[in-house]
Amino acid sequence: MNSIRLSCRHLTSAALALGLCLGSIGCGGPESGGNDGGNAGGKNAASGGNSSDVEGSGLEGRPHAADAGDTLTIALIGDADSMLPMVGQSVNGSMVYDLLVPPATTSDFQDGRILFNPGLAKSYSWNDDHTELTYELKDDCYWDDDSGKVVNAEDIRYNYELIADPDVKSPRQNHVERLDPKNPVEVLDEFRVRFHFQYAYNEQTMLAHAGFNISPKHLLEKYDRASLISCDLSKKRAVGHGPFRFLKWDPKQSITIVRNPKSKTYAVPYVKRIVFKIIPEYQTRLVELKKGDIDMMDAVQEKDIEEVLSWGSVKLYERGYRFLDYVAWNMQNPLFAERDARRALTLAIDIERIIKTILTFGGKTYGTKAYSTFTPELSDYRVDDITLLPHDPAQAKTLLAGLGWKDTDNDGFLDKDGKRFEFVLVTNQGNPRRSDACVLIQEDLKKIGIKVNLEQREGVTFFDDLSKKNYEAALAGWSASLFPDPSDVWGSATETENRLFNFTAYSNARVDELIAKGLKTKDGAEEAKIWQEMQRIIYEDQPYTFLYWKTSTVPLHKRFRDYKPNVLSVLHGIENVWVPKAEHKSKH
Repeated sequence: MNSIRLSCRHLTSAALALGLCLGSIGCGGPESGGNDGGNAGGKNAASGGNSSDVEGSGLEGRPHAADAGDTLTIALIGDADSMLPMVGQSVNGSMVYDLLVPPATTSDFQDGRILFNPGLAKSYSWNDDHTELTYELKDDCYWDDDSGKVVNAEDIRYNYELIADPDVKSPRQNHVERLDPKNPVEVLDEFRVRFHFQYAYNEQTMLAHAGFNISPKHLLEKYDRASLISCDLSKKRAVGHGPFRFLKWDPKQSITIVRNPKSKTYAVPYVKRIVFKIIPEYQTRLVELKKGDIDMMDAVQEKDIEEVLSWGSVKLYERGYRFLDYVAWNMQNPLFAERDARRALTLAIDIERIIKTILTFGGKTYGTKAYSTFTPELSDYRVDDITLLPHDPAQAKTLLAGLGWKDTDNDGFLDKDGKRFEFVLVTNQGNPRRSDACVLIQEDLKKIGIKVNLEQREGVTFFDDLSKKNYEAALAGWSASLFPDPSDVWGSATETENRLFNFTAYSNARVDELIAKGLKTKDGAEEAKIWQEMQRIIYEDQPYTFLYWKTSTVPLHKRFRDYKPNVLSVLHGIENVWVPKAEHKSKH
């Protein structure tokens, strides 16, 4: 039996989570309130209580128990799309439900290594050929509704059954597609569950695939599977077992969660409650931070770091290269169907100028050129000798001329067959970094005769349009995972695998072969070669113009102590964050 805290041998990224800060709003179903089916609205949760009251709080014996209390208010750029992990797609939603329903194992990132820590499971074991993974669950984790039911192996099995069901339309198909279809998840007893894989592959990825957040079977089974994405358990409330409990969700306004004094998956947190305020506009978030109406926001733009530090009320914490910005070219659009056209667009865009303009301040640069969806934090899979396309407008014009694009009417713009080379470059609202980058790209492409019209869309609409390929070109971003499964982004879509995150309709047979091979390879050195070849091919094809990886500078009010974000999560270790009693701002 292996301890959960196991350091992983290799690091990579490709199973990606959206870094767009997107979300959606509610739908049908009863409002959650009181003790109805699993919010935290009973007396214990809703009343708030005295911040100094330790007895019965679950904090007995913790070093800062006497200082427990206060409210952490976090600004989000957009609303969550769901509180149901199996159907949720946005970073905002996962930021909340990760605190409500932690997975079987939780991840940490230290000294360039991933560590798996106890979550719902207390230990795991492999069979000899690494095709069977058995979790032993903690036996004292209870769902936080009024059912009194313990979280058990059947909950896990049922969640994976739903993820695999096409009627559910879960975007988590990569978690189940390499499980044995005849016996994917087996319940051994109440607290032991076994995952059967078709073959062994990267151990970290297998643990990630078998460690997804789950929801209670006794509630899920009440809904028609096709309606799970819009049911009240997705859009109105949440039931979990983690360090926090769901209290309320006011669509487009705020989401409030409160301390769960019975948490056994994580330590019971010191902070009494967390309020996620939906504030789409960056400047508004910044003003609210300065006024003290919020304590934290997603990140401070690099140009504002010096000003924020001058306030004296906020501390800044820098994270690693987790965030990628890129331009996606919709290859279903004839303008971008040819590889040479996409390469020409990249040649015309001055990426160095973008980095210097929007990511360099006070003599410090907060970004680096990108060539892949694999973060440079993961050194094993870097392609250090890759040749990046230069900024070369003349070569761009030559490539486009070879495709028949010329300025035949002397209006300053290229045309072919009576049509101008013109398109809309769209990005999400509330992100001035991306909107500024769009302006610079528009200027660069105009110089070679391409007319670019700029548009911003609300976050939920933006992501929905990307997934439906209802766009021409988009400046978007990823928050990269640290597990090697690029299939959802770069794998070819099929009738059975629609590849929701393959926004560009990219398809390359060799890339498909490499993904399949890489996901079956256990040898670290061989696996590295596979992913490096894949990255080279994708870069040559340019389905994206890869712009930059950037660090993230997170602001937090200085009264909060022991905040330690990392490359994995802005809320990493949030259960250990505390505020000295004398500095409490909220009595909740």
